[in-house]
Amino acid sequence: MKKNVIYKFLIYFIVYSIVGFFLETIYAIFTKGMLESRQSFLYGPFCIVYGIAAIIMISILSRYKNNNKKLFFYGAILGSIIEYFSSYIGELMFHVKWWDYSNDFLNINGRTCLYYAVLWGILAIILIKYINPLLDKGINIVTNKISNILLKTVISLITLFMVFDGLFTCYALENFLVRVANEYKMNINGVDSEKIGNIYFEEAFSNEKMMMTYPNMIVVKNNGEIVYLETVLSGIKNYYYKFGSNE
Repeated sequence: MKKNVIYKFLIYFIVYSIVGFFLETIYAIFTKGMLESRQSFLYGPFCIVYGIAAIIMISILSRYKNNNKKLFFYGAILGSIIEYFSSYIGELMFHVKWWDYSNDFLNINGRTCLYYAVLWGILAIILIKYINPLLDKGINIVTNKISNILLKTVISLITLFMVFDGLFTCYALENFLVRVANEYKMNINGVDSEKIGNIYFEEAFSNEKMMMTYPNMIVVKNNGEIVYLETVLSGIKNYYYKFGSNE
């Protein structure tokens, strides 16, 4: 029983990480007019903040599925906490910031703000009342159609892929930031600019590749200054397509 619960939550994590990737992509199209990468790792359409948020919300908020007010309120709080600590942990691990809300109303250290708290609240209602019940039905249909062993094998392989993808991304980002620190004489917080980067990663994951994968990457200098790398590597295209242009 415990193993089945674990696999079910792994399915939640994978599915909602993918859903989050598409939500972020659509959001970027409508707010920025650009088709750009919104993935967490170098490979695969995964935005893991959404996968983590979904698991936590499903675990805690399912008891309130018939109470929209509580779903919204607790969803807004949980989403903000998850967003805050995802940003904080990501900065500790990768030495980059994936977003910065310093200029938004009622923000907390630029990591979360009121506007996105409201969106998290709305998402919590949609997730608990509508989306997850449909996913649960889908999981039941699939488990009745195919072998349980086959399903668990597929889920295990995807999870393993995501783990190695995450570790590989960590190393690629480290090499990229060392390269940027050296090339642009930047003192990036947490990055040893005297370290020699891996030649393979320099060739396979060039500045162009990294900026295309992480177009909104932000670093913090040792003096506390926040720098959007797109302004430093200004000659590099960091989006797939810009609507309303010929690009």
